[in-house]
Amino acid sequence: MKSMDTKQEYLKTFEVEKPVIGYARFGRVLKFNKYLFLFQLVFLVVVFEFLVIFFLDDYFRILSDITKRVLEGSYAGSYKFLGFNLEFSISQGRLPTLQEAFVYFLISSLSLLLLTSKFNPLPKYISTSFIYVAFIYFVSSFYFMFFLNRFPYTEKDFAMLYILQQTAIFLFIPILLALSLSIFAFSWLNPLLNAITIALILIYSSVFGGLRYIVFAYILKNFSYIHMPAMFFLLGPLLDFIYIVFFYSLCLYATTKILQRKQDTFYQWGF
Repeated sequence: MKSMDTKQEYLKTFEVEKPVIGYARFGRVLKFNKYLFLFQLVFLVVVFEFLVIFFLDDYFRILSDITKRVLEGSYAGSYKFLGFNLEFSISQGRLPTLQEAFVYFLISSLSLLLLTSKFNPLPKYISTSFIYVAFIYFVSSFYFMFFLNRFPYTEKDFAMLYILQQTAIFLFIPILLALSLSIFAFSWLNPLLNAITIALILIYSSVFGGLRYIVFAYILKNFSYIHMPAMFFLLGPLLDFIYIVFFYSLCLYATTKILQRKQDTFYQWGF
């Protein structure tokens, strides 16, 4: 009898408290201003694409002049692309000798055997990176050992491919970053922060891309074409992707800090 009374009291308590539970609210969502999204998307793309197009010819002309001063024996050239006159300077490169190719083949082969064996003491994530590097040089040295005279590229071809790659990066950065950053449209601080991020990426890409080109030209002149595949697969677009993601992450970090300080302003309950 006593247990029945206790059960009835529990049910009454539950019935009273049940309507108080805010079951309709599933969480909080971030406010989204579609007009601010469209405004900053168009603004960022138009402004930064205009700046890239306006300064592109001058950038490669200055880089060509610097290269000629740094590297002796450089010769100049130009490449017309989409109405741009892209100038470049490059030094005379050379093919590797058979002995050089064999040495690189031997070192890369032994490195692959060691890195893939059970005697490798390195962690897997480090070993994977070294395997990637060793495999590139293994393929490159193997090619130059057996197909030395059939190598289709010269230093001029490499220079033209590089400036086309750098041009594509300059044109690609404003579009990619504007699309990915404009979704943060909850405050008028976002367009300013996003514009600063894109500007920093373009400045860094300009400086880094120019220094990288000079280093590549120096390697082709003083070493050989055997390093050309590594220049592309190790130090090419992969590094561009890494620094773009780095600056993008910094922008997201700053955006998160803004949200944490003003949660009540930027968040609303979802129903």
